[in-house]
Amino acid sequence: MRTPIRAYYTLHYSEQDAFDCEFHCEPNPHVDGLLHYQVREDTNDAYTYEMVSFDARSVSGLLWEMMDALANRLDDSD
Repeated sequence: MRTPIRAYYTLHYSEQDAFDCEFHCEPNPHVDGLLHYQVREDTNDAYTYEMVSFDARSVSGLLWEMMDALANRLDDSD
């Protein structure tokens, strides 16, 4: 499932020590559907992928929802 917003988008976050994660809403051969989260601990690692969904109905709401999801994932990775 994806948010009702009909557009392709990406929110990318990376750290200097090579941690890299992204929310994508675009075609990707590694996942079914368009909306997913991908993460890798190091630039030499392969990404792992998981499906995600957001409920936002506006672009600003979507950005806030993605930022909250990113903050939660960063808290969990510590």
